[in-house]
Amino acid sequence: MTRHSNGPTLAALVLAGLNMRPLLTSVSPLLGQLRQSIGLSPLAASLLPAVPMMMMGAVALLGAPLMQRLPLRRLLLAGLTLLLVALAARGAIVEGRWLVLSALCGGLGIGIVQMVMPGLIRQHFSRRSTAVTGLWAGALMGGGGLGAALSPWLSTHLGWSLALSDWALPVLLAILIWLWLRVPGTHESNPLPLPSLWRKPRAWTLALSFGLVNGGYATCVAWLPDAYQQLGWSAQAGGALLAVMIALQVTGALLMPLLARRSDRRPQLIFSLACQLIGMAGFLLAPLLVPWLWAAIAGFGLGAAFPLAMVLALEHLPQPQAGARLVAFMQGWGFIIAGCMPFIAGQLHAVTDSFTPVWLMQGAVVVGLIALNFRFHPRSYRQAFGQPGL
Repeated sequence: MTRHSNGPTLAALVLAGLNMRPLLTSVSPLLGQLRQSIGLSPLAASLLPAVPMMMMGAVALLGAPLMQRLPLRRLLLAGLTLLLVALAARGAIVEGRWLVLSALCGGLGIGIVQMVMPGLIRQHFSRRSTAVTGLWAGALMGGGGLGAALSPWLSTHLGWSLALSDWALPVLLAILIWLWLRVPGTHESNPLPLPSLWRKPRAWTLALSFGLVNGGYATCVAWLPDAYQQLGWSAQAGGALLAVMIALQVTGALLMPLLARRSDRRPQLIFSLACQLIGMAGFLLAPLLVPWLWAAIAGFGLGAAFPLAMVLALEHLPQPQAGARLVAFMQGWGFIIAGCMPFIAGQLHAVTDSFTPVWLMQGAVVVGLIALNFRFHPRSYRQAFGQPGL
């Protein structure tokens, strides 16, 4: 890849990242309208954020053989095409079950794109992979903010069906750009022997931590606008509150890794979790006092924890292929765990007709995460996988 072509390739990567979350965040501010228009049931509403997360996890766990057989660019285009079909189909949906099916199809597409993106970044930006990965994560979260902020406005002017299906347009643009780019496709050859992860407690601990952190994100994306609409806010205001939270996630994702220069990641992880706990406590105890502040603090903590968890996993195994497999294992089971949390939250709300148990659950999860992350001392990294000490 020449220097001249790095700019368009970087733009294409960022555009792909922007398309990874509107499938999730465009729905939550419109739940009230969807209940009235298509009779969306509490079960279907709970499945809408859960199903895509679980599909992302399944792809991360099962998709590695595909990357060894097919060019990464072809897989990326396949994932974007699935996402395009899922979003475009939402313009014709008249029942909640079909909305859930679109979430399944879109989640599969997102999972494929997320699976191949680290390899594409390493392939085309090997000397700047850390910075480009941070930019990718920021674009991913920023796209989620756009979905939350703009969907209520689009619904007011175009109707809810077009507000959901119009997010297919930037996906189509991303596909056209990737088709236009002349990017050589490569896949791994001669893979090195890698340690088995299924019997490694540390691999499961990292997956649990990653899953619970992303479960907090998924729970807020799914239910925060609805929680404030039940307190009397409009759909536009609820979507704006979620957009503020996601904007601070972008800030946390970009800023905190720059501050984490020591080998011990625990201080930054604990700080990010403490921010999440403060935000959840605010939603629980004083939701109308300074809601924008609670959303900002929680968002910063959620955004900061995501890249820190990725770096933490990669540092456990110094070999690039082994580290990549650990990250795939962590993301696979982690996203499945994350998908369960908004579903559980939705069922709690359906049973109690209150969001109090939802925020209580999330606060308890964060307290457990703080205790769990104290275990991740750098001296334990390589011993956890049967390798010589640092």
